Amino acid sequence: MQLMAKDKIHIAQQPNFTYNLEGRYMETLDGKRLATNNALTTPIRHGIFMAFGSDNLPIGPMVGLYAAVTRKGESGKIFGPEEAVTMKDALTMYTRSGAFLTREEKIKGSLEVGKLADMVVLPEDLLAIPPAKLLTLRVDMTIVGGKVLYEQTKNPA
Repeated sequence: MQLMAKDKIHIAQQPNFTYNLEGRYMETLDGKRLATNNALTTPIRHGIFMAFGSDNLPIGPMVGLYAAVTRKGESGKIFGPEEAVTMKDALTMYTRSGAFLTREEKIKGSLEVGKLADMVVLPEDLLAIPPAKLLTLRVDMTIVGGKVLYEQTKNPA
């Protein structure tokens, strides 16, 4: 990791793997390798730039956010709690850091005049809810390029 930091190698980490690949990891890893698999804070402490993604399965970022801040697998078992990040840091790594990693930070990654305005609207503030709620939270609206592509149908009260 020291060499990666020295050579300015950036990484994309998939926190959702801790959750949805828990069984596979438990079958093939043990001890420290299991606890620090898909490490989040260790690379950062070494000075490595990291972005988050959800690389291999149709898993949305809510599962990744949950795993990043809790380090829990699907069973509820905690793997390497010292590798957990704050919700604020997890959100940054899924947004601004991801845009930087793909060299699109001038058009994506934050809500600013002149950027693409790709976003989701959620019913709750992710910084204020318990992490477990992330697993059942549903998107209210999806906006891509400033256009609403999805809006959840609301039942009239």
